[in-house]
Amino acid sequence: MSTSLGYKAFQGVLRATRYRNHMPKDAAKGNTRDMLPKGKWAKRWRREEFEGRAVWLCDPAGGPTDRVYVHLHGGGYVYGIQSLHYMALGELSDHAGMTVIMPDYPLPPVAKAREIIGWADRHFASAVECYGLGNVSLGGDSAGANLALAVLQMRSARGEPQPEMNILWSPWLDLTGPREFTKEDDYEALITPFGLEPAVMGYVGDMDRNDPLISPLGADIDALPPMHIVSGGKDILHDDGVAFADRARAAGKLASLTMEPDYGHYWMFYPVKDRHRTLREIGAMLAG
Repeated sequence: MSTSLGYKAFQGVLRATRYRNHMPKDAAKGNTRDMLPKGKWAKRWRREEFEGRAVWLCDPAGGPTDRVYVHLHGGGYVYGIQSLHYMALGELSDHAGMTVIMPDYPLPPVAKAREIIGWADRHFASAVECYGLGNVSLGGDSAGANLALAVLQMRSARGEPQPEMNILWSPWLDLTGPREFTKEDDYEALITPFGLEPAVMGYVGDMDRNDPLISPLGADIDALPPMHIVSGGKDILHDDGVAFADRARAAGKLASLTMEPDYGHYWMFYPVKDRHRTLREIGAMLAG
C-alpha cells in the first residue's frame, strides 16, 4: 500500500511542529496529556472504572457484544489515551464487530513499571473473568504492545491459559539501553530515537531494563501464545519487530506479520484515509 498525499501532508505537519521533540520534555515533567473522546466518539465510548482508573469501552454499531478486544494504548509510557486512539479503535470496533476495551492504565510519575504491569495484568484478568477467556483478545500499540507482552508473560509464569488472539501494533520491544543512532537513522516524523531514553528512565523504576517484562525482545517465545505483528517499514522500531517476528516464527508462535514498507510508526492511527485498510485487516483478524 503506497502512502497517500494526506499521509504525507500529516507527516509534514508533524515535522513542521517538531511534535516528536515533545516526548523527552514531557517525560521529564511527567506531562501525561490524557484526552477524552470528542464529537461523535463521545457518544460511542462509555466510561467504567477499575481500581480507581478509567476504562473506556466502545461497542460496534450493532450494539454490545460478548466478545471483546482489550487494547493497551501507546504513548511511550509518557502519554495517556489520545484522541487518535478513540477514533481509530472506535472504527476497529465496527470492523471487528466486537466491543473494544481501552484501560487508562497508570503512568509515571504516579506509577512505575512494576505497578503499571501489575495493574494491567489484574485488569486483563478481570476482563477474562467477566467475559470468559475464549471471548477475550489482547493487543496494544507501541508501548501498549510492550505492556501486552508483559501481561502475557505474567500469565505464563503463573501457568494460566492465554488468549488465542494477540495483536502487536508498531511494538516497542527493546528498552535495554541507549541505542546507537546516526542522523541518517533519524527519519521518523512521530518519534525520535534520541528521545526514547528519557521515557525509558521514567518508566523502569526499580526493575532491570533487561528484564523481559521490560524488554520483551528477549522474552521466552516458547512461553507466549501466537501473535500477530503489524509494523511499518519506515518505523525506527521496525527492525526490532522483525527480529521478534523471526524468533516467533522459528518457535511456531507467529500468527502473521503485516509489514507496510512505506509507513512509519503509528500510521494506523493517523487521521487520514491510509489507516482504514489496516484497521479493516486488523478487524478481520479479530473477527476470525
